[in-house]
Amino acid sequence: MTFSAIKSLGAFALFALGTVTGVARAEMLHFPAGKATFDARCAVCHQAGGKGQDGLAPPLTSYPGRYAASAQSRHQLPDTVLHGMYGEIRVADKTYNFKMPNFDSMSDDELAQVLNYVVFDLNGSHGPAKPFTAAEIKDARAKPMDASAVYSQRASVTKALGLR
Repeated sequence: MTFSAIKSLGAFALFALGTVTGVARAEMLHFPAGKATFDARCAVCHQAGGKGQDGLAPPLTSYPGRYAASAQSRHQLPDTVLHGMYGEIRVADKTYNFKMPNFDSMSDDELAQVLNYVVFDLNGSHGPAKPFTAAEIKDARAKPMDASAVYSQRASVTKALGLR
């Protein structure tokens, strides 16, 4: 549609065009339920789109995809959301010192959906990662861990993946 045609239709045409564009954007999400949970519970620290907050919460736009694509490190993501984590970490040459709360009160399906949103909708490259399932979260929930164990485990995972 040309600009003059839109102009002649007035505000209604702009509203309709904006609505169609908004629908197209929403359809690009693979995990909209995960996005809703992320926006409600995670974005307060990790910010919209998982861009992170300097000094406080790291960005979630690259490392989670790498974790999820590797069999040896995939468990780090469910462990982190289930048990929380605290301590100083480095991501992409920036330092963060944050106490991430646990989200163990959320259902297995909710946690799988939010992890899938982070891995598949926020991360540009997730390699051969497969989506998380509620059963996978349930298995992770059964492991006895605490936030300090998650922190120690993360150090091993980032080293093994060559991330610093």
